[in-house]
Amino acid sequence: MKCIFCRMCDTKHAILDKRQLAWLEAQKNSVAIMEREADPALVYRARDLLETDPAESFRQYLALAEMGSVWSMAAVGQMFENGKGTARDLVQAEKWYLSAYQAGSDSGLMLLGDFYQESGQYRKAQEVFRTGVDRGFAPAMLYLASSHRNSPDWPQRRQESLTLLERGSAAGDLFARRYLADGMTRGWFGLRHIPNGIRLLFSTADEMADLINDEAATAQTDTKVRPGLLGRLCRGMVASQT
Repeated sequence: MKCIFCRMCDTKHAILDKRQLAWLEAQKNSVAIMEREADPALVYRARDLLETDPAESFRQYLALAEMGSVWSMAAVGQMFENGKGTARDLVQAEKWYLSAYQAGSDSGLMLLGDFYQESGQYRKAQEVFRTGVDRGFAPAMLYLASSHRNSPDWPQRRQESLTLLERGSAAGDLFARRYLADGMTRGWFGLRHIPNGIRLLFSTADEMADLINDEAATAQTDTKVRPGLLGRLCRGMVASQT
């Protein structure tokens, strides 16, 4: 059983993750992709079956994807990658992610880039994320910077990654701001950035505290967080993103 402090920390993580997910969804072109569907009701029907009958959900999604449903292409890729409703097949997962990406889906872009990143295909991941960056898709900025950080050519990509994280942070990406603060503090971008990193780390902690308290007030719960406390918690949270 988790202690009360662990449960409190989990609650804070959940609030921040919720805010970040809402921001991410607002950046993606999901609405536009759904509006392009020939019959959105069929897509929703397949989605509604995902938990209760994943095999039938997969069958319906696959049929829709084969008929050109871009939304379904991304869903089929995920189901192949996770082995949900069908046997796990990474070749098929890549195929359908690529189809969704080539059809202009932001979700397809993120899923394909992450697929390559997780399999160690850094250059492919960076090529995909860069297409998002080039058209101003803010979430891709953090992903590209993170991919550079984990790739062998990191020393040559440090300055570019710094710029990417600054752009993502300015666009409202809370995770990019956390990653930037942590990276600066750790000296990833050179010793001269450490003082700014420390200041950014604590200002980010204060911003997180405000978000958590706003959410708590909305939910009418007594989870008031002092910025000083969250400053210490923030160290652990940003470390988890590295």
